[in-house]
Amino acid sequence: MKPEYPRSLAANPPGGGPNTNLLSFANSGGLLGKGVCRWHSRFTRNALYLAFFLPSQPRPALPEARRIIRLMMNARRVVPIPGYENLREFSLDHEKLIRNTLESRQIREGVLQFARINGLWGSSAVPASKLKNLMDRIHGQVSSKGIAYVKFQTPGLDAHALLVTEAGPLPGGGYRISCLDSNLPLESVTVYRIGDRWLNTASGSRGVPYLQRSGELSRIRRVTEMFVKAETRAQADGRRRRF
Repeated sequence: MKPEYPRSLAANPPGGGPNTNLLSFANSGGLLGKGVCRWHSRFTRNALYLAFFLPSQPRPALPEARRIIRLMMNARRVVPIPGYENLREFSLDHEKLIRNTLESRQIREGVLQFARINGLWGSSAVPASKLKNLMDRIHGQVSSKGIAYVKFQTPGLDAHALLVTEAGPLPGGGYRISCLDSNLPLESVTVYRIGDRWLNTASGSRGVPYLQRSGELSRIRRVTEMFVKAETRAQADGRRRRF
């Protein structure tokens, strides 16, 4: 799958209104009420790459909806979603199930597996040369591989997560950064310029982005490539895959 396709799904609709390819709800809840931004962002990226909607089929009962959500969170296969046109529709009906999955994954990974400690690592302001290196790495991944997951380290002990969907070079250096922020309903834009020591997001956060979960993106890309090859073989044989 070319990076442009999931990027196009993440982009704001030309005519305005909600993006139907995104979750219908923002980041909230979680441990101590501090949200589940990391897992909300990962679920969103997984769905942009792996969700396969079958609106003409019957909608799933609750046990099947729960299974679909679990498969989407695990991101190890393309996930058919019957009865719905898009992720927004599906998440409007199953917000509670999705939230429960995000929060349980937060507990399992963030507490039992100490991912929260990793999530709090890093400085919220760095030398300009270091931020340039970080931004160049993010640009490299976004331009060649697809949507990048970054941990956005803010002042103090808190950290946030962003999905960088595009990093367009600016004249004279720097990047125009498009990102999905789980605290906002649509894609937003921030600007990095040479000499900056931190970034400011559209939601009002200040901090430094650290590229993470690159291996997860590589696995997602392999899954989509295998799916496309299998579909191509099936069409060549004159048959359709059954889900």
